[in-house]
Amino acid sequence: MSEADISTAAALYREGRSAAIIGRRLGFDPQTVLNGLRSVEVPIRARPGRDRQGPR
Repeated sequence: MSEADISTAAALYREGRSAAIIGRRLGFDPQTVLNGLRSVEVPIRARPGRDRQGPR
């Protein structure tokens, strides 16, 4: 992703868009979007419905 792509992705993510939606819009895989966001230290939200405590 270019710096412009990452900047756009960060703005969309901060507005509440998901990595999947951003990826479709910009033409990248969601994981690539997340990697780009992490590269500029954007905090990544927990995925809805995911239990972050792990199996019991």
